[in-house]
Amino acid sequence: MRLGKSLKQNKITASFDVIVIGSGIGGLACAALLGKHAGKKVLVLERHYTAGGFTHTFTRKGFEWDVGVHYIGEVTHPKAQLRRVFDDISDGNIEWEDMGEVYDTIVIGDDRYDLVKGRDNFKRKLKEY
Repeated sequence: MRLGKSLKQNKITASFDVIVIGSGIGGLACAALLGKHAGKKVLVLERHYTAGGFTHTFTRKGFEWDVGVHYIGEVTHPKAQLRRVFDDISDGNIEWEDMGEVYDTIVIGDDRYDLVKGRDNFKRKLKEY
């Protein structure tokens, strides 16, 4: 999904209070908070063809992989700092889903390695492997 316009094809003619370079999760959160709470007119610039930074996933030749941050921890806890930021930005309109006990699996040849939630569970599982 492509959002916005290419600077190569469209010159900026408006003025802005703040320019955020990069549309990763941090840049987008900062831009949203500056606009919402400080009343700033914000321009977000991104070199990639779509916003999101390291939250992207890619699919090539039948394989899918993540380029970076692909899980957002502790957002199911209403008092967690990150959850409070997202609730503020979205006015509480984001519904978070628990990812389940096994949130990812790594497959190397015939071997499968489940990544499980919870720090102690994760450590225990790694020791088992």
